[in-house]
Amino acid sequence: MVLTHIKIAKDLQELTSHGTKAFPVALYETTMRLESLDFLPLHWHKEIQFVYVKEGRIEYRVGGDVFILNEGDGLFINALGLHEAKPYEINLARIYCLNVDPMLLGGHEGSVFTEKYVKPYITSNRLPYVRLSGYLAQKVKEIAGILQMQNDFYELKVWRELVAIWEAMLTQSMLTVEMLEPTKIVQHERVKEMLDYLHVNYAEKIILEQLAAHVYLSREECSRLFKKMVGMSPFSYLLQYRLRKSLQLLRDSEQSITSIASTTGFSTVSYFIEKFKDYTGFSPYVYRKRFCRR
Repeated sequence: MVLTHIKIAKDLQELTSHGTKAFPVALYETTMRLESLDFLPLHWHKEIQFVYVKEGRIEYRVGGDVFILNEGDGLFINALGLHEAKPYEINLARIYCLNVDPMLLGGHEGSVFTEKYVKPYITSNRLPYVRLSGYLAQKVKEIAGILQMQNDFYELKVWRELVAIWEAMLTQSMLTVEMLEPTKIVQHERVKEMLDYLHVNYAEKIILEQLAAHVYLSREECSRLFKKMVGMSPFSYLLQYRLRKSLQLLRDSEQSITSIASTTGFSTVSYFIEKFKDYTGFSPYVYRKRFCRR
């Protein structure tokens, strides 16, 4: 799955419906290749997510933390957590992503399971992620297998295994009800607002003063906070976002390269081609011919 296959709103919320109302669980087997710049872009969702690395190595960013997952590793990403992933060093990587409505674990609003064992751990100011290994990582893999086979009673088996993982995470104190510091909560919200601003206005000329004023920060603090949470400066991110938009247009549209350069906010075609080649290793023309199947 490449970035064009994930529906994301301007505020980075994933718009894909995961599962059904009757059974709100969805499994995605995602393949990413370094050569074609496949990755899961920065996004968040209301569901909790369990990840299992089936093959290769993956670099994950969750909030301000960046870490590497190896084959056989797992990950829990809490609801509303801002995250992204891409292959690391090895060309091909495959992962299972299991998205789950947390209400499935609690049964219904007001139940002792929801109020005591689910809600306190998934609000927006709680622990954003937990790395999983060994038994718990294998449990995620087993659930993926059950969902792929869909034998008799598979929904019941999935629910049972999810509850088992959740209970193990709680009893091993992997999750905590301790609140994040209020300043960190504000930082997360401000960065989301900055990203939203860049995504809405990426085709226009943007200066740092505009971005800083949008979130009521100084230029210096705006740049520092953005780099801390996203891993690069606002304008490095903006450049990459424009290039990723151009990748999408090269793959999914018949627009000319000149038109794409203009549409995605590049001042000249020559500058677009230069930066595109720096980013992908190919010219836009060669990239379209090599990776865009029509």
